[in-house]
Amino acid sequence: MFTIPVLDIKSDPLDVLLAVVGYRLSMLADSKDEDIQKLFADRQVTIEIGSKESDVARYFKFDNGDFKQYSGHADDADLTITFNDSMTGVKLLTKGSLPAFMTAVQNGELNIEGDYSLMMWFNKLAKHLVPTVPEQYEPYVQKIKPYAYKAQQFANHWVGVAKHKLGK
Repeated sequence: MFTIPVLDIKSDPLDVLLAVVGYRLSMLADSKDEDIQKLFADRQVTIEIGSKESDVARYFKFDNGDFKQYSGHADDADLTITFNDSMTGVKLLTKGSLPAFMTAVQNGELNIEGDYSLMMWFNKLAKHLVPTVPEQYEPYVQKIKPYAYKAQQFANHWVGVAKHKLGK
């Protein structure tokens, strides 16, 4: 049985996404899948991801197969990814494209400091974040997609209204 640890999660969309990513990474760290275990093995790294605009940050510690996530800034991250704003972070992270990250760096939308090779490693790990849907449930997923899209559009509209009202 899975239990969700109590985490310091802010209402910022990037922090929520990172907390969920951290939760999924903790599940992967406990996985019996050999390919996933190889990705976690022999790594002692800290990766911090955050937003400059909202001063939100979360860091992930990988320690020879063990994994932990923390809210806030790391004292000594091996790789730090700082987005200019949270929504840019959410868009790029959910896109999951390493070339999009590099383009964003060139456009000044994010800053990367530290060991760039960890980007490649983390990208391999990130491919396992979204679990595969069992074949028998795929028809249900296809039925719900239009509703999820409408909900996303609705949420985007109201986030835009709130930003406008707040002068952002």
